[in-house]
Amino acid sequence: MISGTITDASGRTLSGQTTEAFYNSIRHIKPLSIGLNCALGPDLLRQYVEELSRVCETFVSVHPNAGLPNEFGEYDLEAGDMAKEIIDLG
Repeated sequence: MISGTITDASGRTLSGQTTEAFYNSIRHIKPLSIGLNCALGPDLLRQYVEELSRVCETFVSVHPNAGLPNEFGEYDLEAGDMAKEIIDLG
């Protein structure tokens, strides 16, 4: 299982790759699944998961984060909010 991180609104991974380029750079390993997680929150992750699903030849996994911490170091998404976003990603 391999997971890449979408780091900002440009949709690039930590290494600067697009979702499709990330997939193409690791597909030769033939992992069980390839997934994405996101520092921006689950709502902004959807388009990149859809892109990965379009090009991927294996299972796709999603590991959304609760977004970036607010000015108090807390996350604005509660468990119920995250559950709704995850159901919508499926």
